[in-house]
Order: sequence, then structure tokens, then C-alpha cells
Amino acid sequence: METHVRTIRFNPNPLNLFLGNERKKGLRIGYMEAVLDGFYLNSIDTGVHPQKLSRFLSEDFHCTDTESVTGLFQFLINEGDRVSYQIMLPYLLSTSNICEFEEIIHKRFFGVERFIQQGKNLYNFVKYTEERRDPIIWINDLERGVVGWDMGLLVGLVRAALGSGYITKEEAWEYIGQAGALCAADLRTPEEIDKSYLLGRAMKSGRIEDWDKSLTCYSLLDKYRK
Repeated sequence: METHVRTIRFNPNPLNLFLGNERKKGLRIGYMEAVLDGFYLNSIDTGVHPQKLSRFLSEDFHCTDTESVTGLFQFLINEGDRVSYQIMLPYLLSTSNICEFEEIIHKRFFGVERFIQQGKNLYNFVKYTEERRDPIIWINDLERGVVGWDMGLLVGLVRAALGSGYITKEEAWEYIGQAGALCAADLRTPEEIDKSYLLGRAMKSGRIEDWDKSLTCYSLLDKYRK
């Protein structure tokens, strides 16, 4: 799906004013994903045509029906990228350069080229943000992990699945509630959620262009963290 990182879309539906705090917090987890996908922010409705949502789920995530989307949701809830992140982080923090990190991982694990690439992407992304100094990624941000990424992606996919007719609104709110509960265990503020999302997304690509899109999104959301 085409990314939209220059404007932010809000749902004009006044009924959203009556959403409870927990549902609002659940939707807030998905703000980074929503901006990148061009979804409305503060609504379970995406504002995107159902056919485009179905194509998005099919082309990007190979989900074409209820069974496949709910299977993906359970993977994100139970595991996501959090497992590989937690495995690689101690080695990433203890090495002085990315070559040393790669050598350690090769010795410690077998068949982990994708794992090593994710580590390289993350390492280079953090170095890139250090040069920009915007945002500053602190050691505490790294230690909190990427649950914000997994759950931000989950919220976005749940909304897309609802718009595609694969799940009901009640089921969608249930998944969003689970995302909120998982984030609450490690992330206390919208800034921590968004940084966690940035780190997880950075693992998936080594392209500066992709990092810049995410960082632009992060900057756009700054006033919505107040």
C-alpha cells in the first residue's frame, strides 16, 4: 500500500469522542503504522476502500481470508519480532562494531543469515539516528524492545481486516485490547511506543529511504504525544 508520510488523516466521525480511554490507548499504539499506511488515526475505520485493504493484506502479508489474518494476529501477539530482537540485543550492545556482532552470531547460532541482517539493519539505524540526533535512541529505548512495533503492526492489520470484512468490529476491539495490554507491560508513554515501533520497523530494512519515511512519520506525530 502506498505510504503517506506528509499528511495525517483524522476521522471526522464525532462518535469517536465517546470512545473509552482503553480503546483510545489501543488505537494510539497504531498511530505510526496508520500514518505510513494512510489510515485515519483516531478511528477503528481506516478511511481506505475495502478492495485496497484486501489487496494490502494479500500482497504485503499473504492474508486472504479470516483464517490467515487471525493466524497472523496470533503470531504477533505471541511472538512477532520480539523474540529475535531479545536474542540479538545483548550481542549488539556488547560489540564495538557490526563485523564483530556478525562473527559472534555466526559462532553462536546456525542458519541465521536473516537474523544477522536484522541485527545489521538495527545497528546501522541507531548509528544513523545518532548522526541526525533526531530522535535520540537511548539505551533504555533499546532495552524496552520492539513490542510497540509488533503491536502497532497488529493494530493496523486488525483495522485493515475489519475494513475487508474478515473480522467483526467486536473481534477487532478485542485484538486491539490485547495489543494495549501487551504494550502496557513495557511502554508507558506514546513516545516510548513510537520509538519501539521505529526500532522494530528498522530491523526489516537497511535502506535509508525507508528509515527516513519512518522518522518523518515519528516527527509528524510529535504534537500528538503531548
